[in-house]
Parts: sequence; structure tokens; C-alpha cells
Amino acid sequence: MNFSFLTERGYLPPDQLNNQDWSDITLSREDVRAITSHIFSISEDINPIQFLSLEDRRIMLYFYCDQDIDYSWFSRRLEEREEFAGRYRANCTNYGILVAKRNVHKGTALKQFASMVEVPISRIAKFGDQGQKGGNDHELLAYPGSFSVYRADEANSNTFNSHESFNMSNAAGTLWILERLNFVSPDNSRIKASMDMPFIQFKATYQAAAFDMDGTLLSAGKSQPSDDMYRMLAALLENGIPIAIITARNREAIDRMFLRGFSRYIDEIPKNLLLFLCNGAALLKSSQSPKLQKNTLLTVFSSD
Repeated sequence: MNFSFLTERGYLPPDQLNNQDWSDITLSREDVRAITSHIFSISEDINPIQFLSLEDRRIMLYFYCDQDIDYSWFSRRLEEREEFAGRYRANCTNYGILVAKRNVHKGTALKQFASMVEVPISRIAKFGDQGQKGGNDHELLAYPGSFSVYRADEANSNTFNSHESFNMSNAAGTLWILERLNFVSPDNSRIKASMDMPFIQFKATYQAAAFDMDGTLLSAGKSQPSDDMYRMLAALLENGIPIAIITARNREAIDRMFLRGFSRYIDEIPKNLLLFLCNGAALLKSSQSPKLQKNTLLTVFSSD
């Protein structure tokens, strides 16, 4: 598989990045000191820091918090600070607070994915569990065709929330929605559309799918997706639907938590599966794809 990093010129292999490219996505010691100062000026009740790294380069800072508490208020407090918001982005997960450079977020990865597979964002079905403002999937679920399986932005009418509407959450909610989009079931058979949801056939509406991993493909406490989820993803890929998995996890984690288990259902990594790591700072994809060129261009460093 090919491993590349986000730059203003698209995703490029490490040996093609210059100093400016690296500084746009990595955190220096000065960045770490500044971020930590902002964090602890709001609250000192934060657990030790973990670095999320790629190729020995620090991409994100992860501050642990109590599990299953919505810390999006903390992310929003940080975003209100001009000195912070001009350089960094904060998002919360179900376990803590992530901080990265300003343009490293799932919305950037989604735009890159849309450009690479040549599908409009509105034709990509997008799934996440932390869609509230300040949540780590907020930028991913900001467009029409978005599905939250836990938390969502109440002001965003583009997102359907299976947790609030039908009490279907996390990975079970993701499977439930996909089945009711009338595409394929885990056994690859057709499913009739449910009368209680106004969705038409998946391929008539969507040409690709993008998924968060933790809390969306995996339920809480699970180390890998379920067999049903793996079968569903394999069926989507086999039916010609490109898939992006956009996660805060790094390369080691995506291998341990996803790829090793997926190898039971596929002979090799398909060309239409793209793995965006550390919230889009890096891309892992099959080297077989003729459509996804390393010089794919997209302006991703636009102002907010």
C-alpha cells in the first residue's frame, strides 16, 4: 500500500515533502507548549497527553477525559480563542480532546476523497458518531447525505440521527442505516426499503461512502468491526462503491483495528478503499489504483 501526506499540492509520499509541507501538518515543540497552555488555562482537570504520530512525526495531541462525556463545549471554548483558532483545530471524541494544525480535519479528507473518486460530496453517504459542533465528525457530517449514529449538530438539518430517531447507535446504527438505504445486507442480498424512512435505493442516490471508525464502524469497547460490518463493507466495495475510512487513528492502529480483520473477507486491499489517518493528515491506499494519482490537486488550505 502507498502512504502519503497532505500538502497544498495533494497527497504526496514523504520523500517529496518540503519543510513547509511538514510544518503545515506536524506539531513542533513550540506548538505543544502553546496548545498545552490553552488547554490548562480552561481546565486543569485533564489527563496526560498522548501524541498521535505518523512516520515518527507528531500530528496530533490527545488529551484524555472521562469516557462517554460530551466535551464538545471544551473544543468550542478553545475555538473561541483567537490565538488558538488561527493556528489549531480542536475536536472531541468519546474519550478526549484532539488538537492538530488548523487544516487537519475530516472535512479536508472528505474533500480530497471526493476529488480523487470524482464524486460530488452530496453523492457521498457520510457516517460518524461525533457530529455535534466541536465533535470530531462535525466537519465530516456538515453536508447533505450525512448520517449520525450518536451525537449530531442540532442546527444541521443535513444530518439524519439514528440514535435520536430510532435509538440505533454506533456500529449497529451504521448497519441499520445501510440496510434501510436499500443497498446490500451483510449476506449480499437485496433489502426492501423500510417504510419508516424516506430513503431510496443507495446507488440511485449515492456513489461513494465515507465512514468514521471508532463509534461508527466499531462499537464502544470493541477492538475490531463485527463480522457483519466487515461483510457489509466488502459488499459495498464489490458493488463498485468507493469507501473512505476517515479516522483519527494512526497507521499502526488502522492495521491492528481494521486491516487485519478485513483480510478475512478480501483477498487484497481493493483500489476503491482509501484510509485517511490522523483526521486526514495522511492517506493509505492500494498501489493498484489507476485513478488515484499522487498529483491529484485540490485546494485544501482555504480559509474557514
